[in-house]
Amino acid sequence: MRRSTALALSTWPVLICLVAFADTPGKDRAARALRQFRAGKPNAYQEVISAGEAAVDGLAKILGDKKADGTLRFTAANALGDIGSRKAVGPLLRALKDPYFNVRRCAALALGKIGDKSARRALVKLAREDPFAWRDPKTGKVRHLVREEARKALDILAGRATPETAGLRKEKETFLKDAAKPPASPVKVRMRRLGWPFKGGFRDQKVWNNYQQPTDQYVHAALDFIQPAGAEVLAVEGGYVAAIATNYPKSKTHHFFIVTPKKSGDEGWCYTHVDPASYTFKVGDKVRKGQALGKLVKFYVGKNRGADHLHLHYVRFKKTGAGKVDVHSLVDPLLFFDWKDSAPPAIDKQFHFVREGTLDEFPAGPDGLARVSGMVDVIVGISDNAHKDHACTWMVPVVTLEIAGDEAKPWRKLVLDQRGPVENPRAASVLYVSNKDKQRWLKGRPRFPVVHFVKATNTDGDGIIEPADRMQTWDTAQRDQKGRRRFPDGLYRVTVRAWDLKGNLGSRTVSVRVRNLRGK
Repeated sequence: MRRSTALALSTWPVLICLVAFADTPGKDRAARALRQFRAGKPNAYQEVISAGEAAVDGLAKILGDKKADGTLRFTAANALGDIGSRKAVGPLLRALKDPYFNVRRCAALALGKIGDKSARRALVKLAREDPFAWRDPKTGKVRHLVREEARKALDILAGRATPETAGLRKEKETFLKDAAKPPASPVKVRMRRLGWPFKGGFRDQKVWNNYQQPTDQYVHAALDFIQPAGAEVLAVEGGYVAAIATNYPKSKTHHFFIVTPKKSGDEGWCYTHVDPASYTFKVGDKVRKGQALGKLVKFYVGKNRGADHLHLHYVRFKKTGAGKVDVHSLVDPLLFFDWKDSAPPAIDKQFHFVREGTLDEFPAGPDGLARVSGMVDVIVGISDNAHKDHACTWMVPVVTLEIAGDEAKPWRKLVLDQRGPVENPRAASVLYVSNKDKQRWLKGRPRFPVVHFVKATNTDGDGIIEPADRMQTWDTAQRDQKGRRRFPDGLYRVTVRAWDLKGNLGSRTVSVRVRNLRGK
């Protein structure tokens, strides 16, 4: 179900940048990643994680630097937890006494992830005594956020939870009566037909990443148009320039501005990666549809070149002071434009039936069908594009799952519906298998179209990707209120359906055997 998350552990904004880092030797790579990390560069977090042990000392130094930016310091604690080195235990224990509550929060959870039992005493003390209290403005409820993270860490140390499920509460499940058609669209934004941001038609735009494109860290909540630096960006709709801002003041690559259809509105088009020196407007100016707004910036991040591109999305925004603007994507931008999509989604012939929370596949029986029991995750490969030779890195917005057996009531869920808002971009790993892990199923296959592997059973059925969806699975041993098996042993048909934004349907059904009873 929909949940709001306040004061997130990492508040760095996300803008996809298509940056490629060279693979350099350990210390050199770590040093470069740390420089990028300190500068707040895109993709730097993942780079310091990839550097591993070699980055620990540098991250520990950032964590302990009281003069450094607070966000940088608590993000360093997050990174130390993700690396998981015991070398970080000492610095993290010292950080539990830091005056900044977010540093204490992140240090506590990082200690839980590392799993060193020597941290238990300090975490128990933190869970009981930390003074920080925060009142939720929506509910009025007071929460002790640092204590909560300390308790999560203790649950991980005790084996009562994993780093992914610590502190989560399983949500009520929603089931579909019919999984053969998508539910009504959740889009609440008024649609109107607009012009493209670059000259020409759909194919000339060179759309690469689309609205629901997943990466290892987040779901991409905009369209990326791959165009050369200096290309003129045209206003897709007339309106008023409501805001000009940047999340990276030291780099001109990430400036953005927002044009609202209505004067003084809080919804409109957000354009990112336009050279601020080329802006043809100022805040408050009226612009017309098709007007040249500026030119794409030459895209460099440090010494690493990224692809020149426009990042465009339709957002609701809020000015937060000090020149900062928070944005929240409301709808897939493609719904506003005219384009053709004749290629239905493709679903892999092979489904992967794995033990919950792992990638360990259940073995096949003599009939060649997987034999499953207990907690089962169903992983399915899905790809999509707009036309036969389209190399864009797309994904589908709507996915449903149906599990049916001759002696069982059909189990139907809405896995994904991202035609409307992307509620929690950071929750991508809940639903999608990481790029590294999915390689086992991609050997010998062409690079394009890109296949995304979906953990279809990781959903409470509302179509929204949320952290608590990690706790969902197919429990083949489930019993009803009368103690009868919900899924009696036997043959089951598992059907996954996927729709693209034009409504083209891809469908695949795979058979599987449930064998919960010993000796059968």
